[in-house]
Amino acid sequence: MERSEKKLAELAMILNGGRERDIAERIRLLRSEEPFGGALRMLALHYDKTDNQGIRLAIAGLFNDLKEKTAREEVIESLAAVRKADSREMLISSCWQSGLDYSEFAIPLADQFITGEYMVSLESFTVLDTCAESISDSDRSEILLRLQQNIESYDTPKRKLAGELISILRG
Repeated sequence: MERSEKKLAELAMILNGGRERDIAERIRLLRSEEPFGGALRMLALHYDKTDNQGIRLAIAGLFNDLKEKTAREEVIESLAAVRKADSREMLISSCWQSGLDYSEFAIPLADQFITGEYMVSLESFTVLDTCAESISDSDRSEILLRLQQNIESYDTPKRKLAGELISILRG
């Protein structure tokens, strides 16, 4: 994914300008452009800070429709940049919605499962379940170890979800 400082500056200006119509139009245009580095992170951060449900839906829709393999890394990196659980939930959900293979990002997704609130864990579970067969043996072993170390600290619903994930990863 190409990084364009000029395009990033333009996007930041529009997002920070706060006019809903301009923001929605720019998000619509991003759907038809080749993704550029930094744009997804910037959109994730805007999703994290805005209360405007229309803009949040537009951003979530863009993430859900991503089909570029090169966008996967920035989506995963954006997980660490956002603060709110519902923002992480949206980003992880988009991994599944996009239909892309996220198996090479199994460790950060498992970290989200382990440390996240139930809904973040549920979204992480869905992505890990979808790509379980493609997860490398070393990543699989690492995830299983971490899950087994943490399972007793979870409440009942998350403990059941973790048990199911362990079963899936064991094959």
